[in-house]
Amino acid sequence: MAKHDLEWNDHRVQMIDLQYHDIRPGKGLYYKLEESDAVDRMCTDDEISKAIYDPPKDTRAYFRGMCLQRYADEIVSASWDSVIFDLKEGPLKKIFMLEPLRGTEAHVRQLLTESPTAADLLRNIARPSFGM
Repeated sequence: MAKHDLEWNDHRVQMIDLQYHDIRPGKGLYYKLEESDAVDRMCTDDEISKAIYDPPKDTRAYFRGMCLQRYADEIVSASWDSVIFDLKEGPLKKIFMLEPLRGTEAHVRQLLTESPTAADLLRNIARPSFGM
């Protein structure tokens, strides 16, 4: 191995990953790369702002976004592949969203309609007819 080759488990690679995903403008590695024209933008700032309030309907982003809109007070964490709820009684509840194409509007519309509260959502999602 050459002097500057890195293994995937090297702490420097992990640090690069963290820096790339820092979403603060001017701080994250992505923004530094963008400033030097080393990356191409896939969408505009306006499209990003719109997606915050109107998530894409054809991926799991729809389910995550709707949960954040409807149940924000009960959500303690949301990531690409999970949403974690705190109903203030019992342990935290984690909904995994491992499949990018599950959680679409078509897939969860009825579930969300029948779940006015986060407690309802967690109860309903456990039903065999819904299963995430």
